[in-house]
Amino acid sequence: RTAAAQAFYDPAEAAKYSASARMGRTQRHLAERALHLLDIRQPGALLLDLGCGTGYSGAPLERAGHAWVGLDLSESMLRAARAPGKRRDVLCADLGAPLWL
Repeated sequence: RTAAAQAFYDPAEAAKYSASARMGRTQRHLAERALHLLDIRQPGALLLDLGCGTGYSGAPLERAGHAWVGLDLSESMLRAARAPGKRRDVLCADLGAPLWL
């Protein structure tokens, strides 16, 4: 089945993704590994999470003392990434198109 990527990331898909414990563990592990590989020794870095989805990667970044900005194609996924009381800037953007940043 082919369609624009947005067609595959509707509110129902975002809810399934958010509810998946396996997906959460995987994304958090990848974020922790990325922090290790980047070897950022001081907290306070501003990190860009491309394809941030529901923001699972944000928690390890925040725990390490960093701020992050997330970009994702799906507004439904980004709604899940926005957490009350958290400083999370997320933007809807197609990474296959030129970025306007």
